[in-house]
Amino acid sequence: MARIDGGEVLVRALQAEGIEVVFSISDIASSPMLRSAEAAGLRHVGPRHESAAVHMADAWARCTGAPAVVVGAAGPGVANMVPGLMCAWMEGVPVLAIGTQRVRRSTHAVRRGRFQFGPQVEVVRPVTKFAATVEEARRLPEFVREATRQALSGRQGPVFLEIPTDVLLEVVDEDEVVIGEPEWHRFGPGAPDAAALLAAAELLASAEFPVVLAGHGVHRGDAAAELRAVAEHLGALVMTTPGARGAFPEDHPQSVGMTFPWGTPAHLDSDVILAVGTQLGEPVQYLSPPAWAGPPGQRLVHLDADPTQIGVNRATDVALVGDAKAGLAALAETLRTLSSPRSPSAAAAGYASEYRDFKRLLLDSYAELDGSPVHPGRLAVDVARHLPEDAVLCVDGGDTGLWAHLATVHRRPRSLLWTGHYGHLGTGLPYAIGAKLACPDRPVVLFSGDGAFGFNLQELETASREGVAVVVIINCDHAWGMEAVHMRKVAGTTIGVKLSEARYDLVAQALGCHGELVERAEDVVPALERSLAAGRPAVVQVLVDADENENPPGLDDFAAMYSAANT
Repeated sequence: MARIDGGEVLVRALQAEGIEVVFSISDIASSPMLRSAEAAGLRHVGPRHESAAVHMADAWARCTGAPAVVVGAAGPGVANMVPGLMCAWMEGVPVLAIGTQRVRRSTHAVRRGRFQFGPQVEVVRPVTKFAATVEEARRLPEFVREATRQALSGRQGPVFLEIPTDVLLEVVDEDEVVIGEPEWHRFGPGAPDAAALLAAAELLASAEFPVVLAGHGVHRGDAAAELRAVAEHLGALVMTTPGARGAFPEDHPQSVGMTFPWGTPAHLDSDVILAVGTQLGEPVQYLSPPAWAGPPGQRLVHLDADPTQIGVNRATDVALVGDAKAGLAALAETLRTLSSPRSPSAAAAGYASEYRDFKRLLLDSYAELDGSPVHPGRLAVDVARHLPEDAVLCVDGGDTGLWAHLATVHRRPRSLLWTGHYGHLGTGLPYAIGAKLACPDRPVVLFSGDGAFGFNLQELETASREGVAVVVIINCDHAWGMEAVHMRKVAGTTIGVKLSEARYDLVAQALGCHGELVERAEDVVPALERSLAAGRPAVVQVLVDADENENPPGLDDFAAMYSAANT
């Protein structure tokens, strides 16, 4: 009878769940697992910080729809994962995190001052959907199954397993290990109740001015095609939350881009809103006045996989509890039995036309700005208009995020990575690395502020070592630009907002990457093109006008939006 250790048991269980990559800083405690992972052909990526490792796994999940594994060493390694786990938890992204522990928990109750020991499960439980300790090697598949099911069910999110090293070293009989196929234990919510679907379809079919609000759940549910079918049948305008951009093609005549701060006021005139895969949280002003018309004149149909998200921030007229893909497909079929497809109303078409004209005229005006330092609007437009059609764009930063979102047009799902809900700076470079690993045949470009880039710039070494050819464009004003403008208004100070005039292009070169410094507007596009063709990680540091960078269009609306939501 064959005997296998816990490390091999764990890897077999992970493979059964479709895991292809492990992000981990190599460590003695996790070595039994890493040895088995290597033998099984799983890719190992070694980042320079565990928080960045979680962000990489987060990006992998966003791009593929499947979870990745991140492993942290006992004590500090697990502690370092917490910021990344909190970001993934707030954004609803499935990440399977594993933390080692020196010995089984049964011996931990005694307070003996153990080295690198801490209450890991208790620390991560508030920012994970499931957290547990595994104390027997034969039960590893059971816990992996449960963790994966929790990560992918309802509103998705990260999970955590603490596995002591002696469990990874424990040897068991192979026939004690029961590893089931994922379809045995993964059960999605499926389509909503038929009566609710009929009520929703009747309300939407009778609407004079329907608007669809798509959230990140459309990406998670791989439901872009179904979303488009419903919107086109209704002739509805479509707007997305910041994290859902690309779920509906933004060059479609029914698109009005993302909601705030540049969205049209169409939602104030809409009589019925169909919200899909969104919490209806602060980024969309809770769908409440004065940003939205609100009840009773504006009705709401809310489709979400997690019933606990429905009715929290806004009273719902029809609740559809179900998977975004199955729910939208069933809704489209029900609508077809009630009504014929229709074109957008004159009012809706007018709003869409006004939105496109506004964006075109504004961006065209930035495209004409020459000189040195570079105007940040010109930089954003050049990056947006010269991205390859199939590129994945990662965005990181405050003012930089506003410039990027203003300039870009997203046509494909899973093509924008940004912490639209949590606003977690420093995700950009790890996101880009994770995205390139998940989509090796697609160009991956990061547009980042210099402040945000500094959080994880050490991962340039990871990208170089792993041969991950991402391109980084740094919108560099040598400051915490968004903080500067608001600190002046709130407290009359800009203490601590200035950063040194660091040469990130030279840092990139020292770490084995391509690096360029750009000081003139006309040099941006050639530098971008050279970097895309470099075949290795590349950094283009663009020196921008700091005063202009502090005032992107929509900044005041952005600030007022969050201030109003907190009153």
